[in-house]
Amino acid sequence: MDRHHDAHHPEPDEQLADRLAISSDIRPIVWRTAPPQQPGCLSHEVARLLLNEHTQAGDIVVDVDDDTAFAATAAATGRRHHALGGDTHMATLGHAAGYIDLILLHWPRTAINPHWLLRACRTLLRGAGHLVIAVTVDPAHRVAQLSALGGAADTVGLRTVRHVAAVAPQAATPTGRDRAATSPPRTAEPPLSPHTDLLIFRPDGHDD
Repeated sequence: MDRHHDAHHPEPDEQLADRLAISSDIRPIVWRTAPPQQPGCLSHEVARLLLNEHTQAGDIVVDVDDDTAFAATAAATGRRHHALGGDTHMATLGHAAGYIDLILLHWPRTAINPHWLLRACRTLLRGAGHLVIAVTVDPAHRVAQLSALGGAADTVGLRTVRHVAAVAPQAATPTGRDRAATSPPRTAEPPLSPHTDLLIFRPDGHDD
């Protein structure tokens, strides 16, 4: 298990989790939180929940993309935070291989080989460390993007241990009637709105 559990963790929304599932292997947990204040960043609440559940005070956390909300929350909670300013600076952390407790990476990215990037992250993580990929894409491409990331991570020795879907508090939840309808095709269920999926990985061979 992770070393921390936040007593104020939002209750999972079972119906929405069913709808947001990518595979039968790992069912997502739904966090209903306020949206981020800045594009390309987590919300402060999501950053706090993430850090509380997967790190402790004094842990080393690396923020590849300079997420300001994550940086502020990490500093406020006593984590040792390092911002890289982009994946091109991953090589500067070669001396820290095997010592990083958590890496945060935003997706999608441009002009990057995902296998190279994921392998670099795997090298930096300690055995019990976590890689968190925050994915915010058009809902129409969501399943393909998340599935591709999970497959790429597996090839470099990273195992998916958790999937969190951070959605707005008012995000629609399918009703029983919506879920049961088979003919005609479901039309009452509103389309998914953009949200952030957190794919959380650990080095293969290390259990939570």
